Amino acid sequence: MHLTRIIGLRKKRARLYYDAGFGTLSKIAKWEPEKMRQMLIKFVDRTDFDGTASTPSEAAFTVKLARYLLNIVEY
Repeated sequence: MHLTRIIGLRKKRARLYYDAGFGTLSKIAKWEPEKMRQMLIKFVDRTDFDGTASTPSEAAFTVKLARYLLNIVEY
């Protein structure tokens, strides 16, 4: 499933997740929100990505939604 299924995820944030190695919902769902956020902060610092990492509440919402969306059966 694609990152575009995450409600409110804008183009730049989606690019950050993808570039940092979180290109699928299943990859995001495996992380604890704060650990993912810290990894994104390090990625932005290391690469000079033109954007910011998720806030704690954004990271929590993203992980929660990724886990939820993976449980939806598609026909």
